[in-house]
Amino acid sequence: MLLLIAAILIAWVVLRIQPLIGHQHMERLDNFHSSLAADREKVVICLGDSLTHGNGSFDYVHALASRLEPSGYTVLNAGINGQLAWNMLQRAEQIVSSEPAYVVLLVGTNDARGVNDEKIAVRYVKDMDLPERPSEEFFVQSYRELLDELGEYSGTRVIAVTLPPMGERGGQEIDEVVEGFNTFIESEAAERGVACAPFGRVLRDRLLSDSFEDAPLYSAQTANRLIFKAMLLRYLLGWTWDRIAERHRMKLLTDTIHLNEVSGSVLVDLVEAEIRESAAPGI
Repeated sequence: MLLLIAAILIAWVVLRIQPLIGHQHMERLDNFHSSLAADREKVVICLGDSLTHGNGSFDYVHALASRLEPSGYTVLNAGINGQLAWNMLQRAEQIVSSEPAYVVLLVGTNDARGVNDEKIAVRYVKDMDLPERPSEEFFVQSYRELLDELGEYSGTRVIAVTLPPMGERGGQEIDEVVEGFNTFIESEAAERGVACAPFGRVLRDRLLSDSFEDAPLYSAQTANRLIFKAMLLRYLLGWTWDRIAERHRMKLLTDTIHLNEVSGSVLVDLVEAEIRESAAPGI
């Protein structure tokens, strides 16, 4: 009897944590060919890190798909946890070969963390096989080359998304890094004629009018602790991302980095608007 209970418990835990260890979204991307899609003008690929993967954060790609797919769109998730702009540059050929109509690009959070914290920078070089330590210059170079690569297929329209804040109280060194990245993303997009979703600015404006005074300040240690707690609450107890954020005294973030339903829905609104406004008449 005890063995049966233990087996059931193990099976339940494995089922609950499957989203954390599965890579079905990348398998779907690997097997996708735009030429086989019902409408090649409606193929959307979302490229990014854990904010895009959505297994440790609100899954904005799934939410975007639920809005667009009834209109005939195909929405694919190309998010991989922990990646920096340079890592996505190495994957650009795979993205372009799928010949998407749109690429939603949300990248820079991990680059900013590496710039802000030397220990994280050293770990990223090892774990993510980076050719050099994260820096503002390395991010700018990688981002520009990534836009160049994504522009190789003339039918692809890139939507550059600015970065959400890290922590909700502001006034920290990491905020300066994020704001610097966002200023670059906006100016680079404008110079290239690329659409830009001002996600970071919209969230910052909301926090100026509505935030917890005792929200936790971002640090690598705080983020790691809250991420661990958030995963337990989400995958073992089934809490919503909004409930987790509230438990951690935040309005928009679950752990000072990742999105809850409120902020994730803001991102979906911005991206959907860019896609529908830029689509050809009748699409």
